Amino acid sequence: MDVLATASELLLDEPVFNETVAVRRCARLLAAELADWAFIDLTGPNGGGPGPGGGVPGAAPVLSRQVVMGPDDERSVDAARTLQELHPAPGTLPYDVFATRQSALRPHVDGLDELGKAADGVPVCAKIGATSLLSVPVEDGDRCLGAITLASSGEYGPFDLMDLGVVQRLGRYLALVIRAARLYRRRAEVADSLQASLLPRALPAIPGATVAARYLTATHGADVGGDFYDVFRVGDGWGLVLGDVCGKGEDAAAVTATARHCMRIGARWKSRPGEILGIANEALLDEDRFVTAVMAGLEIVPERVTVSLGTAGHPPAIVVRADGVIRSASRGGVPLGLFEDFEAGADTIDLGVGDTLILHSDGVLEACDHARVQFGQNRLLEVLAGHAGGTPEQMLGAVEQALLDFCDGDLRDDVSMVALRVDAPTLD
Repeated sequence: MDVLATASELLLDEPVFNETVAVRRCARLLAAELADWAFIDLTGPNGGGPGPGGGVPGAAPVLSRQVVMGPDDERSVDAARTLQELHPAPGTLPYDVFATRQSALRPHVDGLDELGKAADGVPVCAKIGATSLLSVPVEDGDRCLGAITLASSGEYGPFDLMDLGVVQRLGRYLALVIRAARLYRRRAEVADSLQASLLPRALPAIPGATVAARYLTATHGADVGGDFYDVFRVGDGWGLVLGDVCGKGEDAAAVTATARHCMRIGARWKSRPGEILGIANEALLDEDRFVTAVMAGLEIVPERVTVSLGTAGHPPAIVVRADGVIRSASRGGVPLGLFEDFEAGADTIDLGVGDTLILHSDGVLEACDHARVQFGQNRLLEVLAGHAGGTPEQMLGAVEQALLDFCDGDLRDDVSMVALRVDAPTLD
């Protein structure tokens, strides 16, 4: 009961299910409490075993060694390193238990080949001095995911039925954690793919300026976020937009796509940011989520850029002058998708050579440390001022690093940033 209680705590003490962590914790516990040696072998996410939902028809499932835990002496450590690369072959005890989904108890080892042979031809049982073996399937009730095998060389005595019952229960626990981890990983991969489809694959080159962008996903949850940014042509100039949809998940992603593409389409008929945001507002009125956004319309001439800003309830744009002086644009406007009578907040800023325009989401300001203190506007401005001489990519990289250091890598919300720097004219 003590072993099972400890195992439950070790396997579930993770904010996000982690298959690798769970497997190593399980093996370490078994090698410390029940056996001299613990082996855990698993099939891949799509391999499966015999029975419902298992394997590719006509193909033998592949069982791969995940972890080997043994004594701490130098000889055993060297042996463990060698056995880590020895995957169970058909005919060995772990593979047969996996294939048949039937546990096996060998109180006294009869044949030294039960665990196969090492690369040097020496039977594994002889190499580790195993005198008693026990192996159970790792199954979740639907599929067999692998096998747990224990070996004893004397200190723990011959394995008995009580040992078998404990390890069978532990195999069930581990299987459920692995299943949850794999489902979570697949969901996270889908969310990452969906998120990538909502952002531009590459930023266009803007004559006379350098543009950079950063996007960081929240470390909690596997849902697609609601942040987006884009850079596109607006009349004879360019437009930068950055927004944040309320909430996460597939529904938020649909609203994100609507907002982003409405602004792109609106830029074909309108040139002022406030008017383009107004078109997006009309499209979002029937949605059940609101969107905050800031858009910058750029009129570019040699050595100067005139920026027309439209804000819809979003954190204001920031200007970092070449000499390190910082100015925040005016706030204003209400979020998109709330009211038919929409009017964006407006501002106009002139940028000279070396000046940088920064658009960012509220995930930057609201990142928290362990004491729940927010990163805030002042820290953001300090980081930007300290890196005013760097490239836009370096400035955003400095903000990213400062954020991760501040919150110890634990981002509670997505973070998006876009920076535009006015370039000096090139000499022919």
